[in-house]
Amino acid sequence: MRRYNFVAKKKRAQAMVEFAIALPILLLLLYGILEAGRLLFIYSSVVTASRQAVRYGSATGQGQDYTSVGGPDNSAYPRYQDCYGIRLAAQRADYLNAFDDADITILHDTGPGTTQHTFCSGANHDTSFTPGTANNTRIIVSIDGDFLPIVPRIVPFIARTSANGNPIEGISARTVLVSVSIIVTAPPAAWQASTPTFTPSPTSTPSNTPTVTRTPTITRTPTRTFTPTLLSGTPPTATNTGTATPSPTITPTGTNTVPPTASSTATASSTPISNCGLVSHGPLLISGNTMSMSITNPTGVDLIVQSVSVFWNSLKGHQTGSDKTLRLLDVTLGSNTFATPNISAPSLTITPFGVIIPQGTSTITFRMHQTYDKTDGTERILIYLGTNGCTYPIDSSN
Repeated sequence: MRRYNFVAKKKRAQAMVEFAIALPILLLLLYGILEAGRLLFIYSSVVTASRQAVRYGSATGQGQDYTSVGGPDNSAYPRYQDCYGIRLAAQRADYLNAFDDADITILHDTGPGTTQHTFCSGANHDTSFTPGTANNTRIIVSIDGDFLPIVPRIVPFIARTSANGNPIEGISARTVLVSVSIIVTAPPAAWQASTPTFTPSPTSTPSNTPTVTRTPTITRTPTRTFTPTLLSGTPPTATNTGTATPSPTITPTGTNTVPPTASSTATASSTPISNCGLVSHGPLLISGNTMSMSITNPTGVDLIVQSVSVFWNSLKGHQTGSDKTLRLLDVTLGSNTFATPNISAPSLTITPFGVIIPQGTSTITFRMHQTYDKTDGTERILIYLGTNGCTYPIDSSN
């Protein structure tokens, strides 16, 4: 017996109608997931910013010198009075620009439930706050963040702003410890480091009869050697040779019964520069789309550059327009442009060839593709020298 299937086939028009009905619901669901993710991220950023700010303000030690990034010199004030540093610590955790300095409130009290006092109201430092020695004073940082939906007309009710009186609020508090005794055990009198530091101490022994060496050898291994110089009638003087040079050898002449004649082969070695410590630098300056630092070389010789490292705010250094990044276009020392990296990265190390720091004062300049509008405190220039004797770097943070 034949069976007939009476189920009607789905028409194409019916599928289009069903898709048109489901599409808005699907898009609204995806948009809701996106906005929920943004809201959660901004909330986490605001809470983390308040924690970082209060952690900086409650730490022991002095403030920092912010003149290199356009701020004040707060190195003479404790960190709990360094208002600029507390706000800067909070801004470094604000990745989506959810709040400004005006949204950061800094307070202090003597514990939960006590009266809170506001200080650092727009000032770079505030000496009115002095914690007591009983270690019962807290510093409190409150931050109001804003969250605005991407399409406000669809979901206006999820907006969280200070203007509407319902911002995203992050509050953190920490006790300022100003009188904590730290007791350590003094090392024994005969204490030694586990790895002794090598100190060259050459000992020369005068000898009027040179040793007969029938097989002259040349040591080419680059090591620090102390080669005595043979002088007639006087003890030899130890000479510190800092380069890999063939060691002078004594060539025997005559027979075994006759003392041989000592002949020393002269070798050329570079003399280390002893006044590298006089090299100085100016502050790190940011102007327009350049970051620069002046270098003063009073040693009397040109200094060889071994490497150059630079750190900058590559992600949010530019504040106008949609492109917030900063790409490093080129690096110039004086009038010599020795690198054109054209990259956007938080740091870069360059190993140039044949670049020198001339005598006198010169300037190293790093040019970006946009104006440098916002610093984040990581800006730094670090130059290592390849000149013999110059072991300390030129560091803009020192």
